[in-house]
Amino acid sequence: MNKYQKIAIIIAAIILVIVFGKTITRIGFSAIGFLWKGIVIVIATVLIISWLKKLGKGA
Repeated sequence: MNKYQKIAIIIAAIILVIVFGKTITRIGFSAIGFLWKGIVIVIATVLIISWLKKLGKGA
């Protein structure tokens, strides 16, 4: 491989990292967003159930 082939491969690798890096971070952020929504829903459900149990015991 000559110098120009190495430069072309490096440039292509950088472009691939930039293109796939953006999609990977988008996928990662959306996955984190879904996880946070799931965690919030689970916490809210547990709180509501415990609150209803307290109301049931108190009544």
